[in-house]
Amino acid sequence: MVDSIMGKLRRRFLWVALSVLLVTCLGIFSPTIAQTQQWRSLSNVVWGKDLPAFSYAFNKTPLVLYDGGTTKQVGTYNFPVSKGMAGVYMSLEPGAIRELHWHANAAEWAYVMEGRTRITLTSPEGKVEIADVDKGGLWYFPRGWGHSIEGIGPGTAKFLLVFNDGTFSEGATFSVTDWLSHTPIAWVEENLGWTAAQVAQLPKKQVYISSYGPAPGPLASATPQGQTAKIEVPHTHNLLGQQPLVSLGGNELRLASAKEFPGSFNMTGALIHLEPGAMRQLHWHPNADEWQYILDGEMDLTVFASEGKASVSRLQQGDVGYVPKGYGHALRNSSQKSLDILVVFNDGDYQSIDLSNWLASNPSSVLGNTFQISPELTKQLPVQDTTFSLPTQK
Repeated sequence: MVDSIMGKLRRRFLWVALSVLLVTCLGIFSPTIAQTQQWRSLSNVVWGKDLPAFSYAFNKTPLVLYDGGTTKQVGTYNFPVSKGMAGVYMSLEPGAIRELHWHANAAEWAYVMEGRTRITLTSPEGKVEIADVDKGGLWYFPRGWGHSIEGIGPGTAKFLLVFNDGTFSEGATFSVTDWLSHTPIAWVEENLGWTAAQVAQLPKKQVYISSYGPAPGPLASATPQGQTAKIEVPHTHNLLGQQPLVSLGGNELRLASAKEFPGSFNMTGALIHLEPGAMRQLHWHPNADEWQYILDGEMDLTVFASEGKASVSRLQQGDVGYVPKGYGHALRNSSQKSLDILVVFNDGDYQSIDLSNWLASNPSSVLGNTFQISPELTKQLPVQDTTFSLPTQK
């Protein structure tokens, strides 16, 4: 009898432990406080029911430490809905370098949050771009092109890397030290024209991030060792230095599509600033997924997935949100402080259909019949697109 009871208790304990583990590892599927308590819909939908989570607590992901830097990543392996894009947070101390490497399965789009960096980029034609990218700046590295990133100080450089493949993992990066340390020594000697003793000085495994050398000098001193032509189209851009595409009541949208940043031909980035109570209005993107990172503040994200399914998520600073292509959504600042969001799309052509503009483009008869409302109320629907909604006075 006692053994039977103890057996049941052990099974119950194991079940509880497994449940806790699943919630911890797959907590992205659990409804947030915002989904269960704050907001109500006309249909009284249960927020998040039968849907994956569209937000991930990236701010709670532990950092991986290296000699001179840190990193952490988010993709389909821990945020399953993000099939079209993956993200990496990285920091580099002055003089540290993310070693020469390339990515075989994705392009790299980056935004510098703090500090200063220097990038090198080499094209398949052997042309090169060497540039300094400071806070608010972007770079774009096409898939398969060789590149490096340095922290040049003063202070720590912190930046976000976004890749246009949700399965991307930093562990699958092709690094030069990893490559040479896994190639026959005699072949490395022949390729570099070195002696065996010289080759023996190379790292025996992937370096990844290194702070071995001194901090780089002025940009003018960063010249190629050989005679190399420059890449004609710049692959760096100052997003924060742009004039806002839309500005209303202190709310702003800055955009860097292929139109503003030709080097980034298949990815678009944006900065959205929302004042307390303001909203990036209901809209959808016909041609791209949307990857979001909270730079500062808190955000509520609503996502409509069709078939009567919808989600409302609360994101904190450092968290990541994701909206699949074609899903209706809106971004709202429900807090008492300003909100800044980095938004990335996996298409260089920025397309957005806003609810206000969609309604304004239709005849009143269509609107009245669709919403089953009177002509008087139909006339009070939006007549132009403003991108942002300002807080209402109640």
